[in-house]
Amino acid sequence: MNAVARSSLALAEVARQDGPRLFEQAADEPIDSSRLHYYARYFGDPQARLFWRERRLWLGVLAPHAEFVTNLLHSHVLDDLFAQRLLFGLDRRPSSVPGFDAVYELDSTPRITYWHEWSPKMWRAASLRLIELFVRLAEHDLTLRNPHPWTLLFDGRQFSYANPASIVRLDSQTFARSYEKLASFFIRPLLLVEHGCEHTARRLCEDLREGVSQRDIEHLESAWTEWNPDGAESSVIPFLEQAAAEIESLALSAPANRWIDYFATDCDLGIGTSWARKQEVLTSILEREKISSVLDLGANTGHYARQAAQQGREVIAADFDPALVDVAYTNTQESDLSLYPVVLDFTLPTPGRGVNHRWFPPATERLKSDLVLCFALAHHMVFGKYRLDFEEIASGVKSFSSGRALVEYVGRERVQPAEWRPDADSWYSPEEFASALGRHFPHVDILTPAKDGRRLLVCGPRGGAV
Repeated sequence: MNAVARSSLALAEVARQDGPRLFEQAADEPIDSSRLHYYARYFGDPQARLFWRERRLWLGVLAPHAEFVTNLLHSHVLDDLFAQRLLFGLDRRPSSVPGFDAVYELDSTPRITYWHEWSPKMWRAASLRLIELFVRLAEHDLTLRNPHPWTLLFDGRQFSYANPASIVRLDSQTFARSYEKLASFFIRPLLLVEHGCEHTARRLCEDLREGVSQRDIEHLESAWTEWNPDGAESSVIPFLEQAAAEIESLALSAPANRWIDYFATDCDLGIGTSWARKQEVLTSILEREKISSVLDLGANTGHYARQAAQQGREVIAADFDPALVDVAYTNTQESDLSLYPVVLDFTLPTPGRGVNHRWFPPATERLKSDLVLCFALAHHMVFGKYRLDFEEIASGVKSFSSGRALVEYVGRERVQPAEWRPDADSWYSPEEFASALGRHFPHVDILTPAKDGRRLLVCGPRGGAV
């Protein structure tokens, strides 16, 4: 059976199973390429395929492209691109795997976040990194055959391209096809964001095949985004450099946001305050428990997320507001911390996509963490426009947690009178909240209130640290 037939069987198997862990094989077992769980849509790539093994990404290269890739890796042409992390590093000693001519393990596998979950400044950084990679390759008469957005991964600090086997010889036709993907998922979306249509850009980019087409921006001044399909290879670099300059010049200004200065104007870390209590309890849990990953839901600009990152944890800072995520990203870049900022609505987390939702797993799977923080969020979910109850909030928090959660209860006195729900009189209390959380976690402790009346609910195994 040839490799293409094996891939078809693997896709059918994916549709019958529950998730990627069913396909993981121990490191000392030979890899059976017919049972691999491929990353994203790589099951159909005729040249090279990213796949999962022990929760890490590997790259399998098919004949006859393997000889070109092997020679390229040993030619040192790509050494600077690996050193600058424009390309993810590889173990360059190829493994022997039936179905592939060569297999390489990526030197690291980051948390997977998708392009339509990035903030505008992250989107711009991603675009510029990818354009820089195109330019550097073009200097050697090379280009990318498949610059799919799901192959550009954010590792907590910067964006890197994960498939060196997508590199091919540069010609005008190949570049035209490749540039269309670059424009559809990176350049044109930024142009929509620049003109106040960020929501439209995100929804269009959820379309895995089309992204943002030229038709979608025809009402905008976009001549600089268009590549002449009859252009010569010699014009590729000047064209891309001009595109990069235009992207750099975009303001990407967000509308005024009342929460943007929340930690600067409202945060009081004095003794006995709820802000200080959250820091103290978070520090205690991280010091005493075996926690490697933290997800901060409703992270705002990432104050507590950065605290966890400073304590050496893998941290995801999620908020529904792209402007806040932009600030979290900028702060992280300036502090040189490793942190994953994500645009995420707690009430509408990114769903799975593809056959059986396995090509692109949902946010609840990709972002699941040992500890979930839910500070100053639950009361906004109960009141205002969302109107959730405690059971919905508790089940939502647990959907992201593999073990523990630290949730804040904000009393009635802190709720705007105009937003109060009369039906909440009978159930809006810390005891009822703890009861709902207790249906999803083995044990819930209600801590004593801070000076402002806010209380923390510590959820997890019995005997956990506080």
